[in-house]
Amino acid sequence: MKNVSLLALAVAAVMSTSAFAETGTLNFTGNLNTSTCTIAPGGDAGAGAAAGVIDVDMGDVSFDDLATVAGGTVSAAFTDIDLGLSCTAAGANTAVVMSFDPQGGTGLDTMDNRLLGLAAGGATGAGIALVDGTNQIIDLGANGEIRAPLTVDAGTGVGTADLALRASYVGNGDAQAAGVANASLPFLLSYE
Repeated sequence: MKNVSLLALAVAAVMSTSAFAETGTLNFTGNLNTSTCTIAPGGDAGAGAAAGVIDVDMGDVSFDDLATVAGGTVSAAFTDIDLGLSCTAAGANTAVVMSFDPQGGTGLDTMDNRLLGLAAGGATGAGIALVDGTNQIIDLGANGEIRAPLTVDAGTGVGTADLALRASYVGNGDAQAAGVANASLPFLLSYE
């Protein structure tokens, strides 16, 4: 009788364990890339303290020397940001595209959303315009981007590209107040 009771108890324990079982899902996220590139800043840009960070020295600029935008063209006072890319396993890719995420940085300028806004607590009355090689503004508010051909070495498969950008402080029509005029702008390199 004791053996039957112990057997019944063991069966009941196993059955009650499965009654409390839970199911779930493992979600995996990530990206697979066809090419990995390294960036070598040039011009007035230099490598930052952390990987993937490029420091652009805009210098000291007087409000009297601020650039203006007319018809999408920026007038003057440029800081060169020349980026040389070297991409391993470039494969069939023929171009590199640099897109920007102003909201992930200091945001769009509140007076002119084509411009990058300056960090809060500093200077006011200006934003930063990014321009291409023809002095045309890269409209950050309209998801502007810049692209360059990717030249692939047939022997090594390594692709190279040069992204020629320039930046300029531009008056935005807001009240001008002198101060630190820093900003940040995350970017993404993709390949076509």
